[in-house]
This record gives sequence, structure tokens and C-alpha cells, in this order.
Amino acid sequence: MALIPMRCCPKNVLALLCWGLLAGTVQADTLDRARIAGLSGSERLRMFAYGKLLEKGNAPRAVIVQMKQTMVSQGFYYDPGGSRLIAAEAWVTPILSYDGNINGGVLQDSFTFNGFVFQADPAFHAKAGPVLGLSAGAAVRLAWANGRYVEGRALGEAVWSPDYRIGRSNAELALCSRNQVIGWTFLDLCHSGMAVKRELGTSVSQQTALALTRLYQSDSAYHELTAQFSQTQYEAWHQPSVTLSWDAVWDGAATRLSLTKAARVHGETALNNRITAAIKWPWGRRAMGLGLWYQRSDGGSFLGTQRKDEAAGISVSYEPHPGLTAQIAYMANQSSVSFFDYTQTSVNLRFDALRW
Repeated sequence: MALIPMRCCPKNVLALLCWGLLAGTVQADTLDRARIAGLSGSERLRMFAYGKLLEKGNAPRAVIVQMKQTMVSQGFYYDPGGSRLIAAEAWVTPILSYDGNINGGVLQDSFTFNGFVFQADPAFHAKAGPVLGLSAGAAVRLAWANGRYVEGRALGEAVWSPDYRIGRSNAELALCSRNQVIGWTFLDLCHSGMAVKRELGTSVSQQTALALTRLYQSDSAYHELTAQFSQTQYEAWHQPSVTLSWDAVWDGAATRLSLTKAARVHGETALNNRITAAIKWPWGRRAMGLGLWYQRSDGGSFLGTQRKDEAAGISVSYEPHPGLTAQIAYMANQSSVSFFDYTQTSVNLRFDALRW
């Protein structure tokens, strides 16, 4: 039998090579995003990235295990009639930081009004210095349907200043109903309460929030869009607000952009609008982060002068060692009342929590 040589068309060869390169690039991009998703801080976005990697059929075993664990903890393997407890954990972590206002005092020593200079009582000056302490928390999730669960969470923190021999503490309780609506669309309802205790006073607030979240994929990234309506109750007043946030996982970084618009509160200097932007990316085997924010507040007055504040801040974080993150932050506030002008710097060392 004579062998008939096959003719190879250069165009076909080029198409095959391009397809192979594209397939390899898509696989590499999918794997990169699955790795980067851990930096996003979003459990659902991480699950979405794992799912896209599994769709390619070449996911590492560790990813398959993590994907299943994440889905179990969000109620996707819940079997009616079985155990409703899908996740429970507790954690504790040490705190070591530099606090620019440990006692909740005023950040200016004096102010000028109608040509007169007024000195603030030294007892009410802000006290800055290093603090150390502990943060602890616990969370429980109970499923009631596939992809739907109720979550209870408790957080607490207490620190002590060896320089001034004073402490501060805060506590938070939250109860949430988290629900898959259809596909990658979710609807959450949360109610939380927070108390902050400092040497010069205690503040208490509550918040109820309804959030609609949608995850999707584009050519260059995975995205999570959330629209949230909140009603926050303070001790003497309340304030509704709307927040739009966008989290994304790219091939080399995780980003977040958030916009908040709050209702004006008559007689109180309260948040009017706020914008935050953040990015995290791997630096070798470590993680780095950069955050920026800006906000405006108005509605109140001081000695008959209408008060309007504009504040902005920047933070930089780095992981010098596995389990340890260092962060430095700087903020500045400029007010229509000079007494409220200030700058503040904070330094934090965050340790990985001990969990069980």
C-alpha cells in the first residue's frame, strides 16, 4: 500500500499553535486568579475563582478540597433532615500597635474664636502611644436550605497602654441571614450592634443592612458587585446610607472600590459621602497592600459656626513573615472649624489568629 503524504496547511498549523498558546494562557490566568482570590477577603469571590478553575478540569487537588470546604461552609451541601451546623469556629490573636488616640480625647490643644485663644483642658487631650492586648471571636453557621444559612458572630478586643496605664475595649455582635437567590446572585440581611469603651466615654451603635450581591466573569477578571442599604442607629440619632462596592480578582492583584452616600443629619456632624480604594498583590512569597480613602462630613455646628469636615487617609501593609502583617496608616482632617483640624498616624502588627 502506498502511503499518501498529508499536506499541512500553514494556516492550520498557526491556528493550532495559537489555540494551544491561548489554552495555556487561559489555564495560567485561571490558576493565578484562584491564588490571588485569597487576598480579596471575600469568601464568595474565592469560591467563584475556585469554581472557574475546576471548570477547566485541571485543578490541583488542594483547590478541589478548598472549594468543597468553602461550599460546605456556605450551605451548598446541606441535606434537609441532616445536621444544620455547617461551620463553627473560635479564634484569638494578640494585638501590638501604636494608637494615636487611646483615650478618645481631643486632638488639638487650643483653638481661636472671635480673636480669643481657648486652651483645652489637659485632662481631655488625646493620648498616643503603644498598646498591647488581645482580640477574640467566635462564629456559628446553621443551614436552613441549600445555599442558605443563618450566621451568628461575636467579636471582642481589649488593649492596655503601659505608658498611661489606661485601656480601651470594643465588642460587636452580629446576626445575619445569607441566601443564594439564583446562580451567583445573593441576598443578605444583617443586624449588628457595637460598643466602644474608652477612658473618656462609651459609644454604642446598631446597624441593619440589606445587601444584594452579584458575581460574574469578564475577559480579564472575576467581579463581585454589591449594593447595600443600611440604617444605623446611634445613641441620639439615626442615619440611612447606601453603599456600592466592587471587588475584583485580576491575574496579579485583588482590588476593591467602595462608594457610600449617607443622609444628612440635622444638628450632627455626620458622614455625608465616602470613597475607598484598595489593592493587594503578591510580592515574591509575601503580600503587599495599599489603601486610600476620602470622606466628607457635615450637618453640625460649633459655637455657632457651621462645621464641615474633609478627611483623607492612606495605608500601606506588608507581610514580612508568614502569619505576620505590618501596617502603617496616616490620615488628615481639615475642618471649617480649626479646632477639629488634625493629623494622625497609626502602626499595627497583625498576627494570624489561633483558630479551633
